[in-house]
Amino acid sequence: MADDELEELREQTDHGSRLDTASDETNRTEFRESIAEHLSEIDAGERQKTLSAWDGPLAAFVAALEEDQHADRREAIADALGEELGVDVNDPKKSELLALTLRVGFQEVAGEDLEPLREALREDAAKGL
Repeated sequence: MADDELEELREQTDHGSRLDTASDETNRTEFRESIAEHLSEIDAGERQKTLSAWDGPLAAFVAALEEDQHADRREAIADALGEELGVDVNDPKKSELLALTLRVGFQEVAGEDLEPLREALREDAAKGL
């Protein structure tokens, strides 16, 4: 086994120390609390719910998907996104299609970072009980 292969194997199996784990948990808690604070601001109308991005080619792609003659393509994409997230999607509007796309993207590249969001959402829902 080559030295660089051995080093890569070590990195893959290195789990860190207890201090690293505690630090990660603190960071996760702070992240969840930050999300919860922003959710409260959104609920109170102090922060907008909207997201925006400046991307001409992507804007053109989404605009084309909105056209009636491309409904089959739009529905296929929406179904694939819904399947990936485990939700039913029926005739999504532009906003919902974009939100689903963002969720799938974040899930793909930062799935573990979405767990604090889920926790914050559960806590927010429990406040209403």
